[in-house]
Amino acid sequence: MEYTWTFGQSFLVFLLIVFLSQALATRLRSLIPMPLIYGLLFAVGFAAGFLPRDLLLSSNMVTVGTIAFNMLVIHSGTMIDLRLLWRRRKETALCLLCTAAMVAGVLLVMGLVMGWDLALLSPGVVVGGGAACAIASRAVMAAHPEISVFPWMVFMFQGLFAVPVVTAALKKESAAFLREAGPAAAPAGGPPQAAAFGPCARLPQKYKTPAYYMGIIMVVAVANQALHATLLAPLGLNLNVTALPLGILLGHFGILDRGPLFRSNSYGLLILSLMGLMANTLANTAAAAMLQLVAPVLLALAVGTVLLAGCGWLLSLPLGLRPWQGVAMAVNAVMGFDVNRMLVENASAAAPEAQRQALAGHLSSVLGISTTLVSSGVSIFLASILANFV
Repeated sequence: MEYTWTFGQSFLVFLLIVFLSQALATRLRSLIPMPLIYGLLFAVGFAAGFLPRDLLLSSNMVTVGTIAFNMLVIHSGTMIDLRLLWRRRKETALCLLCTAAMVAGVLLVMGLVMGWDLALLSPGVVVGGGAACAIASRAVMAAHPEISVFPWMVFMFQGLFAVPVVTAALKKESAAFLREAGPAAAPAGGPPQAAAFGPCARLPQKYKTPAYYMGIIMVVAVANQALHATLLAPLGLNLNVTALPLGILLGHFGILDRGPLFRSNSYGLLILSLMGLMANTLANTAAAAMLQLVAPVLLALAVGTVLLAGCGWLLSLPLGLRPWQGVAMAVNAVMGFDVNRMLVENASAAAPEAQRQALAGHLSSVLGISTTLVSSGVSIFLASILANFV
C-alpha cells in the first residue's frame, strides 16, 4: 500500500495536533476537554481534505496503538490495590454502587430512546478512558462499522459534563475540609505508590529496565491469548475479560510490579498511540455519520452524569461521607488522571498557603480511588462484556 505522506511527515503532524490539543485544553483549564479539541481537529482535517485519511497508518500509530491498549489493560489491573480498597471500603462501595446505578439507568434510557446497540456500548465508555473506548470500538468494528466511532465520540465529550460538576463539588468539599481541619491542617496525600513486594521484589532494581517492565506485561498478554485460544475458546470471550483480572491478581500477589508502565516511563507514549486509534477511526467515518451520533452521545453522558452525581449525593449520607465528597468521587470516574490532577490544583490554589498541601492531598485521595477503580478498571470490564452483545 502506498501512503499519501511519508512516515516522518505523518508522525510530525500527529504530534503537532496532539500538542496543540493539550496546550489549548491546559490554557482553558479543561473546560473544553483535550479529547474534544483533538477529535475536532482531526475530524475537520479529514473532512476538508487537509489531512490524508491514511495518516495514522503511515505514522504507524495504529500498529502501536493496538499493542498499547492490550498492555494498558494489564497495567490498569495492577493499579487496583485490593488491600487499599478494603481499607477504604466506604468509598469503594460508593463508587461501585453509583456505577451500578449508572449502568442500569443508561442501558434503560438509551435502549428505549436510541436502540440497544448504542445502549450496550454506552455504560463502559461513559466512565471509561482510552482503553475502554478502544475495546468497545474494536469489538463492533467488523459487524457494525457505522457505530465504531461512537465510543470515541463519548470520550471526546466526557469532560464537558464531568469537569463542571467535579469542579463545583471540589469547591464545596474544599470548604468543608478546611473548616474541619482548621488553620493547622497537617500535610496529607493520596495513597502512596506501594513498594515492590512478593516475587517481583526479589529481582534487583538495576535489572528492572523498560524492556523488563514491558516484557513482563507481554508475557501475561501472550499467556492470556493462549488461554483464550485453548481452554476459553468455546466461550468466545473478549480477551480483556480475563486480562484485567489477571493484572489485578498478579499485582496483588507481587508477581507484577504495580503500575509497570509508569515505572518504565512508557505510559505517555502508549497513551499517544491509543489516541492514534481514535484518530484512525475518525478518518474512516464520514462526517454525516458522526453528526448523527452527536445526540446519542450527549444523551448517554447527560444521563450517566446525572445518575452518578445523584447517587453520589444520596449514598454518601448512609456511608458516612460528606455529600459533595460523594458527588466528586462518583462523577470523577468519567475523567482520567491528567484532568483530575489539574482540577485538584485549581481547587487547592485558593486555599491559604498553610493548608494548601493538606487540601491537595485530601482531594487527590478523594478522586484517585474512583479513577483507579472505575475509570481504569470497572469500565474495561463493562466495555469488554457488553460489546459482545451488540
